[in-house]
Amino acid sequence: MGTSLWLVPDFETESPRLERIMSQKTDTAKSPSSFPHFHPHVTLATVPSSTPESVLRSAIAASQPRVPVKFRSVDVGDKYFMSVYVTAQRTPELVQLREHLSKTLGDKTVPPVAHLSLFYIDDSDVAERVKIAASLREQGRVIDGPERGSVQLDCTEGDARGEDLLGGIAGHEIWIMECDGPVETWRRLGDRIVL
Repeated sequence: MGTSLWLVPDFETESPRLERIMSQKTDTAKSPSSFPHFHPHVTLATVPSSTPESVLRSAIAASQPRVPVKFRSVDVGDKYFMSVYVTAQRTPELVQLREHLSKTLGDKTVPPVAHLSLFYIDDSDVAERVKIAASLREQGRVIDGPERGSVQLDCTEGDARGEDLLGGIAGHEIWIMECDGPVETWRRLGDRIVL
């Protein structure tokens, strides 16, 4: 796949909450590549693996401010890396960073839709995409947000609901990720870029 820039949730406060949602699976998926574990993230750009890490590092300005992400909707896609995902609202900070990366690294490096994937599900298990998305809604894990055009993820532990709602991420850290081979083998390159 290549080397990517990931905007990641706060490791201590947001990631564990998202992982409560992302740890769910259906009991009917058959492919071993469905429902792999991966760190929550918004992919900002992906370049060929041969691109030096320094090119990606230099694409992020030292003065880059934090990039808060607000959740707009939970959607089901037709691609493995966009199986079930949270679409991000077009906040000024996110739009500006995506435009900068598109100019710096090339138009085709930036995904067409800013999103945070919840699940990767193999094409052979395509029906599982709709099934898990519907299950999240039925369980009350995806609820309409307080603002029009927003959603929140209910990350409450156990069966209780409404105690731990997450409507976005703070967006204060970027990782450079080597994303070749099986998802479980992906790894971060070098130090985190703290915004």
